[in-house]
Amino acid sequence: MRTFVVLVFLLGLAGAGAYMTRPVQGLHRGVASELMKQGKVERPDEATGRYLFDDFYVVTLSRMSSGGGDVLQCWGAFTRFLCVGPASAASATS
Repeated sequence: MRTFVVLVFLLGLAGAGAYMTRPVQGLHRGVASELMKQGKVERPDEATGRYLFDDFYVVTLSRMSSGGGDVLQCWGAFTRFLCVGPASAASATS
């Protein structure tokens, strides 16, 4: 029983830390801008491009889409980011 209480306490502590340090929308936009500057991600089309931001209390998600497909998808947690772009056509067919 004591082990269960300790595990619940540690889980709550990790959740509180994740909530306090989750990246906000401005940081997501900054990461996307830096990736576009470095040429790692293409810029979305001005006419069909969209930017979506979701906050899931302990993690955040941002998506940039252009022409119906995702250009960039970034997850943020504990002030860190995991960004994924679309799969290239060569790796999708093999």
